[in-house]
Amino acid sequence: LENSSMSSVYSLEPPTRGKVVLKTSLGSLDIELFSKEAPKACRNFVQLCLEGYYDKTVFHRLVKDFILQGGDPTGTGEG
Repeated sequence: LENSSMSSVYSLEPPTRGKVVLKTSLGSLDIELFSKEAPKACRNFVQLCLEGYYDKTVFHRLVKDFILQGGDPTGTGEG
């Protein structure tokens, strides 16, 4: 495909290499991105971060050394 025939959104997407540093009330959390293995998920996550989607997000589930779950705007895990 020629670049002129592709959607312009592809040239505007942020790079997804590296990591995201999520700043919380309990300290910073480094999130490593596996953009080779999951390019769409990384791209979507970075875009949501840039748009401020996770600002003031309540994390509603924590299992030590396994998972931290948030992103629900209601803070309940139901939204």
